[in-house]
Amino acid sequence: MRKAAILLALILSGGFIYNVSTTTDSEETKNKEITPLVNEESDLTIWMVTDIHYIAPELHDNGAAFARMKATAAGKDLANIDSVMQALVWEAAIEKPDLLIVSGDLSFNGEYESMVGLAQYFKQIEENGTQVSVIPGNHDIHSSWARRFVGTEMEKTKQVSPADFRELFAEFGYDLATHQDPESLSYVIEPKPNYPIMMMDTNIYSETETSETPITEGEIKIETAAWLAEYFEENTSSIWVGHHPVLAHKNSDRTGHTLENADEINALLNEQGINTLFAGHIHTQNISSDGATREIITGALSIFPNSIGEITLNDDGLTYNHRELAVEEWAKETNQTDPELLEYSKTSHDIFYEDGATMALMQMFEEQWYEEKFEADVMDFVGLLNVRYFSGLDFGKDEELANHPGYKIIQENSNGFLKEYSTRSLEDKDLDDRNVFIPNNYLVK
Repeated sequence: MRKAAILLALILSGGFIYNVSTTTDSEETKNKEITPLVNEESDLTIWMVTDIHYIAPELHDNGAAFARMKATAAGKDLANIDSVMQALVWEAAIEKPDLLIVSGDLSFNGEYESMVGLAQYFKQIEENGTQVSVIPGNHDIHSSWARRFVGTEMEKTKQVSPADFRELFAEFGYDLATHQDPESLSYVIEPKPNYPIMMMDTNIYSETETSETPITEGEIKIETAAWLAEYFEENTSSIWVGHHPVLAHKNSDRTGHTLENADEINALLNEQGINTLFAGHIHTQNISSDGATREIITGALSIFPNSIGEITLNDDGLTYNHRELAVEEWAKETNQTDPELLEYSKTSHDIFYEDGATMALMQMFEEQWYEEKFEADVMDFVGLLNVRYFSGLDFGKDEELANHPGYKIIQENSNGFLKEYSTRSLEDKDLDDRNVFIPNNYLVK
């Protein structure tokens, strides 16, 4: 009866019912006994990062084609992403969290060479005493946008298949798996006894190399729903990690930003007592709740302020605190000479600010109310707003931004995206987006 209820909750449109008895485990996806990282009495420390969007240095020559791509990269610091990863290795070696979870969009656009490079960084992190557990994002598997940048040209480069992903990251999560889904890249780890973590592949991708545009949206497919049903027949879990959010965040349109079957999944998780979720995808530092479920989104590592979610899990509950990757400290300690790295907070901030300002300018033209006298104020307002909004600092009203002349200009002239975006982004009445404590009686049912 319980299995039937779960399956019914997860049936996709069209009335298709998956026969759970048809799946077979390959040798690599069989359930295994795995020793937890810490014992029952010990605290477990986890770092959560997401949306690294790493591009291997050998995939570009820093020429004109790469410059064009950087200018349209939505504030990602592609030029310094290799240094960001070096700083992550360095800081993890000092702090020594038990586990580093990477919740998808490991690569810029699914380049095989980028995945190989990341695997080398994860190997260093593990050699320094921190285990790594990864899942893919919508940019990672069979992305037709995988490119190499040479001079003024872009060239196609090798895509990553699901089998490639499992092989490249076999030692970074799959080796910790107590249960694996044979039909996706999902698995379960239990780094602390009685606290299983579901590492979920929420992405929609082709099983073969493709030239079609990558799909932004995500879902839990019916085969994985069947695997979940079988898992829950004999097991429990406490934490869900996916790339795509389950809840709507920032009162935004859910299309493309949450799982397509988010309502069904949330109902299932509530039924199972799983009320603590982690995700990425939207690049914004945010914590939301629908009353029953709390979902924590860690900001993208690839944009300002280069976010890390620091988690402590013990018998009292789960504590989550936002921290910023210490790139400047790494640069000083390792004798870097590049001024961009030695003052990286400013470098990262300015790239993201300029991206927001440029977006505002383009939107003014698109909405057909551009005037030169508005340009500077509107661009400055949206640049500042984006920095605050994506950093998770929008808890409570910011009077300085509310009184910014650019905000007033937008309110008086825009009837489209800029007005809706600035109004929605200026005030967050929900939760503190950077810090939360979840008591154990809420976390474990």
